Amino acid sequence: MKKACLAFFILFIGQIINAQDNSQEKLFYYYKNERVYLDKDYSRISVVWNSVIDSNEFRRWQMLPIIGVKKMDVDSRKQTFVPIDKMKSIQDTSFIITEIEFPENTVWQDYEKYVQQILAENNVVKVIPAYMISGQPLSISSKFYVKLFKEEDRYKLAEFAKKHAIQVIGYNEFMPLWMTLACTKECTLNAIEAADLFYETGMFESAEPEILYYDLLLSDDKYFGNQWGLKNTGQHCKTADIDIRAESAWTLTTGSPNIKVAVFDQGIKMDHPDLENNIYGMGYDAETDTTPSCLRGSHGTACAGIIAAQQNNSIGVSGVAPNVKLISVSCALTFGNTAQQLANGFNWAWRNGADVISNSWGGYAPSAVIDDAIKNALIRGRNGKGTVVVFSAGNDNNTSIRYPAKSNTDILVVGAISPNGERKSDKSCDKENWGSCYGSMLDVMAPGVRVPTTTSDGKYRDDFNGTSSACPHVAGVAALVLSVNPNLTALQVRNVIESTAQKVGGYDYRGVSGMPNGTWHEEMGYGLVDAYAAVRAASAPSIDLFDRVITENTTVLNYYGDINVKNVKVQNGAKLVLDAVGNVNIMGDFEVELGSEYEILR
Repeated sequence: MKKACLAFFILFIGQIINAQDNSQEKLFYYYKNERVYLDKDYSRISVVWNSVIDSNEFRRWQMLPIIGVKKMDVDSRKQTFVPIDKMKSIQDTSFIITEIEFPENTVWQDYEKYVQQILAENNVVKVIPAYMISGQPLSISSKFYVKLFKEEDRYKLAEFAKKHAIQVIGYNEFMPLWMTLACTKECTLNAIEAADLFYETGMFESAEPEILYYDLLLSDDKYFGNQWGLKNTGQHCKTADIDIRAESAWTLTTGSPNIKVAVFDQGIKMDHPDLENNIYGMGYDAETDTTPSCLRGSHGTACAGIIAAQQNNSIGVSGVAPNVKLISVSCALTFGNTAQQLANGFNWAWRNGADVISNSWGGYAPSAVIDDAIKNALIRGRNGKGTVVVFSAGNDNNTSIRYPAKSNTDILVVGAISPNGERKSDKSCDKENWGSCYGSMLDVMAPGVRVPTTTSDGKYRDDFNGTSSACPHVAGVAALVLSVNPNLTALQVRNVIESTAQKVGGYDYRGVSGMPNGTWHEEMGYGLVDAYAAVRAASAPSIDLFDRVITENTTVLNYYGDINVKNVKVQNGAKLVLDAVGNVNIMGDFEVELGSEYEILR
């Protein structure tokens, strides 16, 4: 009898332990063949409905300790998918998502009980856990994305989906290898589990859940005298000359109206008196896949003013590149945006002529869908020269540079400095309690504190902060560079900006492996962007090495164009290194004496 009781006790304890283990189980999705782990957040759940709802729907749940409800407008009818069978329309009934908040002290047993009670509602399709990644919240919808190896795999996908009660909605209009699918009410899987299932078959290149991103924003002439980032006279921190040397650059160019900068943000107030003359086209709204752009907040107008507010019009502020054109690409960037919406913004921008895309936002959950869209811009934009993509590093005062900034080494990643030339930190002279992210993916720095700019109510502010304000400074410099040399590739623009940056702040800049454009420091990248030096360098796209006798070791660098060689001799055991982003053109006699040598780097 005692043995039986002991066996029962062990079995009972084992069940409790297993139950506890299940409650702590981490789900993951695949990104670049690696697992990205998520922590379950018991204070929130997402509910997918098959009909429009209002607050009355929740009256029947008065026994639940609900403390808040947020509606996420993830209506697939507002997004353009192309069905596999073009003779049929999109049949998607999983339209509306709400997020329900519980008290923070909710335990997993109560959480599961609440989930079952909500799932019993007739018009509820799915109840989905909420998650945390790197301490930040995110949610998952009932949809997921699958990337095919080739378009013919669509029918293989449809057959596999049917076996698991999964609906194939359609493919992305910009990237036709990316399919969108939805877990139906009959499907026993959630979107994370379904995405993992599809990926692990090996039949498809990639798969990931549809992530609903939270707050992605990175920002906590009348006024030109306050624009210390363009001309620092010691307005703040009593430190002069720490600026991007904009006035010197303007002696060479104030920007060409043929160069267009897409501000991918909350939309630009296109009739702002300091911006309206520099607006190009009607823009695009990534949330609804429609034109024109929408004004979904104030952040985008602030970024746009830093890039291209009109100059010498007796009002407001001046942009870094006051004669280039602005394209408004809008998205809320606050709650509920999907990876596919964000990807569509990039794809639309480069397809519609953007030379530069400025992005003052970022999060933590990576997405191969967004990666592919950015890669398209970097490689296919500007008729194959590549669109310059600029991103904010983040405001977390640590080495965790935000995604997507860290996703591709060809992105220009921008950190923020304070007015005394140091990396903005919680100890900076400006006394503001935040800090710029830094680390191995950081490229350059730009002003990020108390920046005057335009506002979405048609007025101005003098306190735009964060790497959100640093990023558009560099986007503006990229636009100036392309204004004097539109033939440069995106990589060449990046090399010009990095190689000409100012070594400010008293940091120990050093040569670092994998950082080819000069000395570098983990807190400052290559240094503070220098508009004048970058424009001057880009104005001379080739270096001529003519009629020279090289008798000692010599390196000729050209970070932005070609090196032309004619009538050159290398003698006395010397070594000549020709290092060019562009081509090394041997245009005439080139003689290397025995015992001497030369090397061409690209």
